[in-house]
Amino acid sequence: MRKSQPTSGRRLFRAGLATTAVAAVVLAAAPPALAALSVNVAVTLSPPSGPVSGGTTVTANATNLLTDVVTAPSLQAEVRFVTATSCPTTLVSAVAGSNIAATSPTKINDDSMTFVTPATLAAVPTTYRVCIYGVASGTIANGAALIGSAATATSAFRTYIPGTLAPTTGPAGGGNQVTLSGTGVIGTATTVAATFTKGTGCPGTYITGSTSFAATTTTKTSANEATITVPATATAAAGPYKVCVYNGATATSLLLSASGVGNGAGANYAPSYPQAILSATAGKNGGGNTITATLAGAFTNVATPGVYFTTTACPVTYPNSPGNLAGTATATNDIATVTVPTGVLAPSNYNVCLYNGTTSGTSTQIAVGSATYGPSLPPVTLSPDSGSDATVTTITATSSTNDSFLLGVTTPKTVLVKGTACPSVYPTLNSTNIAATSDIRISNNKMALTVPNTVVYTSSDGNTSPWNVCIYTGTTNTDTLVATALYRVGATLTVTSISPTSGPAQGGSTVTVQGGGFTAGLTATIGGAEITNIVVAANGNSFTGVTTPRGAGANLALTVKTEAGSKSLSSAYSYTFGITVTPNTAPAGSIITLDVLGAGFESLAPFGTTGSNDTDAHVYLVRGGAGTATAYNPTDNAGAKTVPQIAECTNVLVISDLELLCTLDLTDTLTNAATPASAGAPVPEGTYTVTVVDSGAIAPTATIAKSLITSGSTFTVAPY
Repeated sequence: MRKSQPTSGRRLFRAGLATTAVAAVVLAAAPPALAALSVNVAVTLSPPSGPVSGGTTVTANATNLLTDVVTAPSLQAEVRFVTATSCPTTLVSAVAGSNIAATSPTKINDDSMTFVTPATLAAVPTTYRVCIYGVASGTIANGAALIGSAATATSAFRTYIPGTLAPTTGPAGGGNQVTLSGTGVIGTATTVAATFTKGTGCPGTYITGSTSFAATTTTKTSANEATITVPATATAAAGPYKVCVYNGATATSLLLSASGVGNGAGANYAPSYPQAILSATAGKNGGGNTITATLAGAFTNVATPGVYFTTTACPVTYPNSPGNLAGTATATNDIATVTVPTGVLAPSNYNVCLYNGTTSGTSTQIAVGSATYGPSLPPVTLSPDSGSDATVTTITATSSTNDSFLLGVTTPKTVLVKGTACPSVYPTLNSTNIAATSDIRISNNKMALTVPNTVVYTSSDGNTSPWNVCIYTGTTNTDTLVATALYRVGATLTVTSISPTSGPAQGGSTVTVQGGGFTAGLTATIGGAEITNIVVAANGNSFTGVTTPRGAGANLALTVKTEAGSKSLSSAYSYTFGITVTPNTAPAGSIITLDVLGAGFESLAPFGTTGSNDTDAHVYLVRGGAGTATAYNPTDNAGAKTVPQIAECTNVLVISDLELLCTLDLTDTLTNAATPASAGAPVPEGTYTVTVVDSGAIAPTATIAKSLITSGSTFTVAPY
């Protein structure tokens, strides 16, 4: 049903006043009368301005504006932007630049419509009268009636050159400066003024009042920039604001440039709220603790401020939902004491928003915390903190007694979460959120849990796979996180072989270990001696390393440890008692000092008396190498050694477990007797070897331990 129309606002098309039967017959035979249309009603535009490039969606409003305008098959109305000071009373063909058609006219209801500003507007700021034409039937064409217009100086549509605002925020109370810049934003204007305006857009002419606040100062720095001082009236509670620049500060001054969402390339200006200093920026997960917020004079006459914790921007007015984020507080003039609500959960960080009361939707914001507040979880140590791929492993989680993470938690439940942070509440279980197969509370600060075999190694880069151990108060989606720790999962570890299987006690041998599950950062030992310079193959099936010194020993175990655990290979490697000597030659009849390098020398002390076959350690010069007929042989042969030492290196000084010094006397050869004696002749020229023995006895009761006779211990007596 069509709304009733005011007589003054209608053009009535009537055949006449029918008061008799004859007239009634005449009317019945006449064509149907046309519907009545509005006649040039004043419309308001929102926004009242837009960029010169067009593309702004504008809403036009006026009572009964489109009541009788045909909408099928499409809206029979057209919107024109004209540069004349008034709208033509009927639609005329478009005149480029001065009578331009808007696009996408759309009826919202009888009182309002939208349209999009055309892209063919002038390239400089221009004032346009907006003229709306329509028909009640047929096709809209030249001659259509003017049904509405925004044609006064203050109601017309003003285009502007968009500017970029920097910065887009600043302190509450203003006084700071911002710049609006862009090509031609000021142009040739010599006097400029600016406003900070709330609402849908900048007015086309300079206006101040309850929604537009005059900038303290506005200075043109160039045709492309203006510097603007933010007024104290541009408050955080009322923002954000569009920044509008005009060619003066009078009622007839025109808009030149603007910035803000929907108004070009810049952004709105949003003053910050006063910052209250928080006494703590972290606290107990799940709230219940208290913090203070301090701001001089902020809480004068506000004994019970509202407090709200949010991970997004603070609402302008106090919300009471969700209630588990709305805190309680008491205040003096400067300090509010806040009880942190239960919904404040790790690992999120929250803005602390302070209001002048606790009335939802009415109490306004007065301050914000100077920093975000983040609930913290007590540190928890896992033992062990790593395991092998797809292996059931029982571990313990322990905190200090001062950080009792299970205080008040009777049935903790654990979820192992692959790779990402622990959710703040118990999550939905899936292939990356896997529940522990058992959770046993031991005390307020200790529990045991079992990692299931569905927690697997997934890395492809040779590193371990991280799984977060997330401990909750229960298993519902409201049960909160009480502790977290990191559990590392490595590929299944195997050790199958080492090559070579022996090397000298002084170390330095390069070995290759075969197996599987080797990852970066692994460690390995042979008989407790570390393997260094480890390089793991890309496929994780082998690594190389260098042996370090160790006392001689046979069939020692190789142990490899990764974050997935450790594996040993028994009887894998032997350290042989090898030595090297410097110098390795001297002329006959000389006395020299030998520097002997090896390993295990400290365990051989003491070194025995010179010229005796006692059971102490000795350093000997002997005739032949191992396996030769002249090799040193201390077995008993008629009270003497079968193959004795030729000379002895005396005055032994052990420098370290790896080095000793001694004096080799080549002036006198020893006789082979129960007690070696001088033969009265120098050691003959020839090739000998040096050996270190743990016993100089004839036919010792235990197997003698002696350094191997190697090329490193070869010694030549010769005149060169």
